[in-house]
Amino acid sequence: MYAVFQPEDTAIESLKNEIVELKAEIERLKSRQSDAVRSRATAMAITGTLAVGRSTGSLTVMGLEEMILQVSLDDKVGYVNTPMAKLLGMPDRKKALGTALADWDRNPSGEGVLQALVDVARSCEEAHVLERICPDMDPDMLPDGDALRPAGPTILRFTATGMKGRVNIVVQDVTRMRWLESTFSRYVSPAIIEQMRSMTATDFLSTERRELTLLFSDLRGFTAMSQRLSPEQVHEMVNSFLSNMVDCVARLDGTVDKFVGDEIMVIFGAPVPMADHALRALLCGVEMQRVHAEWSATREAADLPVLPMGVGLATGLVVVGNVGTPTRMDYTALGHAVNLAARLCSAAEPGEVLTVPASHAAAMKSLSTYQGSVKVPRLSFQPKGKLNFKNVSDPVDVVSVKVKALS
Repeated sequence: MYAVFQPEDTAIESLKNEIVELKAEIERLKSRQSDAVRSRATAMAITGTLAVGRSTGSLTVMGLEEMILQVSLDDKVGYVNTPMAKLLGMPDRKKALGTALADWDRNPSGEGVLQALVDVARSCEEAHVLERICPDMDPDMLPDGDALRPAGPTILRFTATGMKGRVNIVVQDVTRMRWLESTFSRYVSPAIIEQMRSMTATDFLSTERRELTLLFSDLRGFTAMSQRLSPEQVHEMVNSFLSNMVDCVARLDGTVDKFVGDEIMVIFGAPVPMADHALRALLCGVEMQRVHAEWSATREAADLPVLPMGVGLATGLVVVGNVGTPTRMDYTALGHAVNLAARLCSAAEPGEVLTVPASHAAAMKSLSTYQGSVKVPRLSFQPKGKLNFKNVSDPVDVVSVKVKALS
């Protein structure tokens, strides 16, 4: 026995009408917002190419380089920093001082957008945030244009603030941040998203070989039961089941890789590295079984369909990163450990968690440094001997993981 233990962009059809609409929306917001709320950045609902999002607190995104433009009362360039000059195509930023804003308002971020922001910023005292998809933007025009970037168009964030005698416009490239959120925000905890924002683009857009722990879980007998249920019943049961499993993954800071019917694949140790990925995966497996048992009891009492679940996990070197085509990329892991974890899941009995000695050893090694929010219960690891799996060349030592009952 083992030891216990993204919006579609179109051309601006009528900039003047959009500005009128913005001003009208501002007045409606002013009339119904309290002074406390009004002191924050106002969210404006507009159509066409301009889509303004709500912002409270800091109006710009910390950690992202700022492209800065200052516009005077007579709509001339009062100040421009080097990154903004590059974006606007100014050959000499010093010579651009005092020139008309209209001379530079025909860049790939959109014709007339800067003047629209200036007009809106002057219309009231509050700052305004706008994010815009720029499909014609050459990444070389941006501060980090030579860096590895996500596939797809550039997304710029504009922050316009009216001040005495001028309007300040700050532009930031939020392409990677928005890609990050759309790719991972549904599948990882907010804390992990915050860590990922500080990582370089290379960490997400390239592939690398790394030791990770992979976990699979699915329902036993799902295919047979789904043939007896209506599509609506199948939909309800699977969504309810997966919702519980995703909550368990989030509590242990794992990453949901994909859903395949009732099956869920989870990565521990990527994209954010974690030294205790094997321990967190083991805890996630037993937490999944605990939550699933409670879910099953509740559903049985309500006369709703239920099925038992099996969990399998394995630790090993895999290739992890974005895999796919330039237009469709998926963040995933590939390798022997992935296949083995899936086979272990299939072999697990109802209510069981199966793993391998490598995962057990890695988990025990990190036990003293674990600082997660889920407490480590008393676990027992029972050897099940060597098992043969499809597409696995050699027999595998398999370990069953269970929570020891309190005596």
